[in-house]
Amino acid sequence: MFWIIILCHLIADYPLQTDAMVLAKKTLPGLIMHVSVHFLTMTVVLCGILEYDASTGLTLAIVVSGFHLAIDHWKNVLSGLMPEWVVFTYLQDQVLHVLSIMLVTGLWQPLDEVSLLTNGVSIFVYASGLVLSTHTWFVTERVLSYRHSAYQQWVTDTMWSRMMSRAVLYSLVIVGFNLWAIPVIAGAIIVGWNDLDAKIRYRTIGIDLAGVFMLIALTGWIAG
Repeated sequence: MFWIIILCHLIADYPLQTDAMVLAKKTLPGLIMHVSVHFLTMTVVLCGILEYDASTGLTLAIVVSGFHLAIDHWKNVLSGLMPEWVVFTYLQDQVLHVLSIMLVTGLWQPLDEVSLLTNGVSIFVYASGLVLSTHTWFVTERVLSYRHSAYQQWVTDTMWSRMMSRAVLYSLVIVGFNLWAIPVIAGAIIVGWNDLDAKIRYRTIGIDLAGVFMLIALTGWIAG
């Protein structure tokens, strides 16, 4: 259950959260809209895809969304009190979200659902790793570089090519590396290469490759 909810959280908090939503959720209506996206994402996954009964799926979605609302409200308060704590605010926000999901799923998980975790956890772990290696990585890198506007803009400009390269590499290694994968990886690197600044091209590719392989090792270890 933990990895199911984590995947829902990553999807709703990253690919489904636009820059406009980041600004809007500083107000109560925007925050409610953002939390509603989380609620709907969990409801669709739990009730629609995994076919949990409505009472179980909706209750879980409501409880986790309630925690998310409280944590994001606290983030808004902390940002107002300490506007210069950009990195700390971002990191503590994600840590609190993960801890709240651990709490809810740890208290909720009934014994008769252990088989679901044993047999079906891998796909949710690997899917979470894919989101982490793409959009989560991009957002985190942009937050960490908030003091360096030129580098932050470059991260934004190269967003799609770098995410595509990391997604291709991560996916191919997870599903199995074959000869047909070589031209696919080469194409992804070529596309990314054209977008990268020549001065930091090799460093960027090296960091991206190293990071993806560490995520692959981590998700493989967790799923195994």
